[in-house]
Amino acid sequence: MAKQKLTAGEVIAIYLEKRGVEHIYGVPGAAILPTYDAIKERTNIKSYVVRHEQTGAFMADGYSRATGKVGVCAATSGPGGTNFLTGLYGAWMDSIPMIALTGQQKSTLIGTMQFQEAPIVEMARPVTKAAYILKDGSKVAELIHEAWETATTGRKGPVLIDLPVDQQKIVVEVDLDELIGSSQPEVLPQATDEEIQQVLELLAKAKKPVVISGGGVNLANATAELKELVETIEVPVVTTGMGMDTFPNDHRLFAGRMGTMLDTPFGNKTILESDLIINLGGRFADRSTGHVEIFKRDATIIHVNIDRKELGKVVETELGVVSDVKSFMVKLAQTYKQLGAGVAATAEAGAKIDLTEERKKHARKQDYETLPIRPERALKELREFLDRDAFASHDCGISQIWSCQLFETYVPRSYLLTGGAGTMGWGLGAAMAAKLAFPERQSVNILGDGSLGMSLQDLATAAKHDIPIIVFVMNNSLLGLIRQQQNWFYDERQISTDLIYKNELCDNEERGIDFVKTAAGMGVRGELVTHYDEIKPALQRAVDSGKPYLIEVVVDPTAVCGFSNNGTLKGFEYSEK
Repeated sequence: MAKQKLTAGEVIAIYLEKRGVEHIYGVPGAAILPTYDAIKERTNIKSYVVRHEQTGAFMADGYSRATGKVGVCAATSGPGGTNFLTGLYGAWMDSIPMIALTGQQKSTLIGTMQFQEAPIVEMARPVTKAAYILKDGSKVAELIHEAWETATTGRKGPVLIDLPVDQQKIVVEVDLDELIGSSQPEVLPQATDEEIQQVLELLAKAKKPVVISGGGVNLANATAELKELVETIEVPVVTTGMGMDTFPNDHRLFAGRMGTMLDTPFGNKTILESDLIINLGGRFADRSTGHVEIFKRDATIIHVNIDRKELGKVVETELGVVSDVKSFMVKLAQTYKQLGAGVAATAEAGAKIDLTEERKKHARKQDYETLPIRPERALKELREFLDRDAFASHDCGISQIWSCQLFETYVPRSYLLTGGAGTMGWGLGAAMAAKLAFPERQSVNILGDGSLGMSLQDLATAAKHDIPIIVFVMNNSLLGLIRQQQNWFYDERQISTDLIYKNELCDNEERGIDFVKTAAGMGVRGELVTHYDEIKPALQRAVDSGKPYLIEVVVDPTAVCGFSNNGTLKGFEYSEK
């Protein structure tokens, strides 16, 4: 492609399309219109308008998690940009590559407090991998190229580009193919032969080793390598919150999930009884560790992470390895095979571990037959109905904890979770983006009524763009997790966690919002479910409709999360509770 004259907005639009971007999510406004116009006139990128800019950021984030590609969102200046901040923060916490484009006042007026002017770059810097402003439209090609490389290399993350409206109109001469072709293959850090040898030596001494699979395994697209490695060395796998879907939950080597809340009893038991822990792509975040004192015991810890700053930051390690987790696992498996079976002391040579029955033995109860519906039973019915590769997106709160403890996952990048940020209202956008990326797969947003109140307006986005997701809201008319903590830690002093009010305009006076009727007002079909036997038929009707569908499941407001630390949140213990 020879050089051609383009406006700066056209450069951005065409560059993104050449990089494989198919969707852009957001809300146009005056200050971003030159770029939006270029997207329409010069590309085949599909633009999806949302009802709140925050949802646009959540969709870009969810798209990236589901596909492994870069999600893109766009908004106007001022409040449009500031409404992106929560979404950027969530992507930054979980190392998700995405690009946010914001409009800005004319460059000559910046700093004079003009209409919808905000210092979005300064606001975004603490919660992005990088934040730029296009000061000179003639440098737009270099800027968008740098932003893309920043978002997608090393430890990935979100990038914001602020675009003064006048600079978007500047005409430049550029060869975008040459620019993209100038990208060099990324050179990722690799484990040394000596480090691999150290790992093998520690494995040889171990009696009960365990692998922790973190979110970095998904980010490195290394789930196949993880399976190959653990089947080679015969070591159980425990997943973190962000690693929920990195390993099939029905695999014979799957021990469960670890943590203070997002755990399974057998997962914690396996960690606590281990004498060697190999953390692959995890961060030892607080939801996984609780008090880190629990790791200061006889167990030896190996920590593998692409980011050197993560090693030893939370938990002291015997061996910290700065490496891309994919290459580390490939090299370790290959070296193990070259040395022959039996390096690890987990079993006799040729023996295979099968944790299936032990995992079932320690599983939490789900087959409740009481009414109102227990959340555990609701999730059991949902998981049994859905396909193995269905997307399940989550908001934060008690619904997320129930799901993390009970909902099995089998396919990488199918369990979409707001991890570090823990954002209520996040999952609807993620579910829509996943469905748009993979129309043939089911996509369900599992959430509570508190979270739905924070994303409710974007049911209209699902209706407008005809995105056939399922919104599975477990309604206990509470901010359930916070009510539970008030009861446990504040002597049942309850304040502002009761969402019930008398709704005289609907027939559900005991619950306040009638989500089914509200959804219908936006063009989304739905139904109310009050018995567990009604859940699967409702789900079937949702799928058969081929339309966005809301299922409001009335669940027991007295049900609480079972924590593996006996509800104290002060430690990391194994318990059957």
